[in-house]
Formats: sequence, structure tokens, C-alpha cells
Amino acid sequence: MNGKASPWHVESVDRELVERLEALHTAYPKAVASGVDIMGDPHRETDEGYNWTVLSRARTVADVVPGSAGVMGSAVGNYLAKVVAWDFEASDDDPMVVLDLVPLSPKAVEKALTRTRTSAH
Repeated sequence: MNGKASPWHVESVDRELVERLEALHTAYPKAVASGVDIMGDPHRETDEGYNWTVLSRARTVADVVPGSAGVMGSAVGNYLAKVVAWDFEASDDDPMVVLDLVPLSPKAVEKALTRTRTSAH
């Protein structure tokens, strides 16, 4: 955020809030079919330069809480992302999910992790 505190921009959530939103949530069919955590448009950005989508496009609420890592799917491809915050300005039940997209493909990260699991002998 650009120095101005917003009461709607939440960077930490408690279990009670996650459970309340999970009870209202239905898994987004495209996220389930694509095997990603949330669907979004990689070109949709906040004023701060973060990507955003809405919680209703998630497979599960608990996988896209602030501070978590996940995969955002789109018509263009899949992106690794850190969930920065939820923003409740427009809705108390379907907040914006603010994401910091990581400029690496999920496959590239998996390849690197595979190397760390093998012996250097």
C-alpha cells in the first residue's frame, strides 16, 4: 500500500474469519478443473501493482489466505503467487484476493525442488 492504511485491506486473518467464509464458499469449477488454487487475470492490477481476483474464484478459502503461496490459473497460463492480503472494500463475503505474482512457472519451481531432493554424490 502506498503509505495510507486502509481498514478494508487485511494482511492477516484469523481462523474464525476463514471458517465463516469457507462455510459460504463453493469451489470455483474452473479452479478445480485446472488444478489451481484460484483463477484470475494476470493483467488485472491494483494501484500498488499487485494482481487481484476475488475469493469466489478459489478452489478452497484456506489455500488463499494472506501469507500463503499458491497457484493462480488463467486463460494465459498458471502463475505462482504469494497472497498479500484480502480486501473487503467491495464485499464482506467475497473479498478481493491481492496477489504478488512470482515470475517463475510452477514447473520451473518443481524442477528446482526435485534437484534439492537428489543426492549431490
